[in-house]
Amino acid sequence: MLWSATARLSANPSPLHLPVFNQSITVLGKSKPSRVCCSPSRAMETNDDTSKAKGLSFDDFLSKKPYSPPTWASHLKPIPSHVFSLAHLPTPIHKWNLPNLPQNTEVWLKRDDLSGMQLSGNKVRKLEFLLAEAVAQGADCIITIGGIQSNHCRATAVAAKYLNLDSYLILRTSKLLVDKDPGLTGNLLVERFMGAHIQLISKEEYAKIGSVALTNVLKEQLLKEGRRPYVIPVGGSNSLGTWGYIEAMREIEEQLQIRSNRVKFDDIVVACGSGGTIAGLSLGSWLGALKAKVHAFCVCDDPDYFYDFVQDLIDGLQAGVNARDIVSIINAKGLGYAINTSEELKFVKEVAAATGVVLDPVY
Repeated sequence: MLWSATARLSANPSPLHLPVFNQSITVLGKSKPSRVCCSPSRAMETNDDTSKAKGLSFDDFLSKKPYSPPTWASHLKPIPSHVFSLAHLPTPIHKWNLPNLPQNTEVWLKRDDLSGMQLSGNKVRKLEFLLAEAVAQGADCIITIGGIQSNHCRATAVAAKYLNLDSYLILRTSKLLVDKDPGLTGNLLVERFMGAHIQLISKEEYAKIGSVALTNVLKEQLLKEGRRPYVIPVGGSNSLGTWGYIEAMREIEEQLQIRSNRVKFDDIVVACGSGGTIAGLSLGSWLGALKAKVHAFCVCDDPDYFYDFVQDLIDGLQAGVNARDIVSIINAKGLGYAINTSEELKFVKEVAAATGVVLDPVY
């Protein structure tokens, strides 16, 4: 979402209280209000200086290519050697015509929910780097972990199958359901279509053992069976996955450069569920030309946890910056992860009816 206003906006501009969700980066900015929308087709136009802003060609999709970082990120270490083209990029940026906005304010959306229907929004940007490393290491299967309806797990199962890799998913659910067939609802339907191997674990056991230990146990089991597993953490959020949203910041910069009517973004607002997206966005904005402050609304855990987690990710890239200087993290989990109030669901319905944009109720 992009805010265009005559004065710098706070993270919670009154009278709006907008939920954000991890399938669409929310970009906020300041400029003279513009009446020109950045349509998807316009965002894909390019010239020789902005080749990254082109859509994927016939030969690009599912290809593995050498990776060259933005010049402003070339000092980070380690730099990935290769990246897969899995997402439909660039995703468009357009004005979001929400009703009752403050005067002289515009809201814009970076539509990462359009990165590929089966690949689940922001998750695929991380997977482009993670799966390139998996293939380089000779993996024949992928292990990852998340909630019973995890978008990340769904995206991993699909992307792995694209690359002829098996997927093993450890899914967290209630104690009452852990010994039952998980069914064919939501993301589970896609995962089972992809032939994913699914293991269920109760929320209590998950909290007791931890995601790292759980994936390591499965990894050791598969190694004994002669498999070559590659482990992806919750949400694909590690230092390597962070490159997905460092690269997204380069994409945003290039999309703005090719606009005939320039827009300046001051702030970026995004939901936070595992931390990798906000690490890449905040670091990319800090190092690059955008210099927008990132505001992250965490839907689980708490801000202190995510400040520490993001710090670990950017330290893993030897960035030399303090997480608290480049991102503001706000507690927004409400009643709890994926638990909605009737008021929140009503708001989702009203936004869809007014603008055609469907918000993810989890985020």
